[in-house]
This record gives sequence, structure tokens and C-alpha cells, in this order.
Amino acid sequence: MKEMLKRIFLVAFILLVLTAISGFFYMQKHPLDGNKTTGKNLHFSGQVSK
Repeated sequence: MKEMLKRIFLVAFILLVLTAISGFFYMQKHPLDGNKTTGKNLHFSGQVSK
């Protein structure tokens, strides 16, 4: 019973890590669409660059 629980948690953890990695690479290729619609990037200081 304990071994089965360990295996379930291990599989769930691996799936979570793979999802996070694939999501990271997806966001590298496809950034959020907010930048495409305005054509400007808003920096943390509040300045807008074209």
C-alpha cells in the first residue's frame, strides 16, 4: 500500500514538472498577446517603449 502511494505521488510530481517545463518553453515561443495588440512594451517603471 505504501509503495503504491509513493508511486502515485512520484508520477504526479513528474507530470507536474513536465507540464511546467513545457509551459515555460511554450511561453518563450508565444509570449502573451498583450504586446502584439498595442505594439508597445510596458516596463515595471511605468515607461512605455515603442
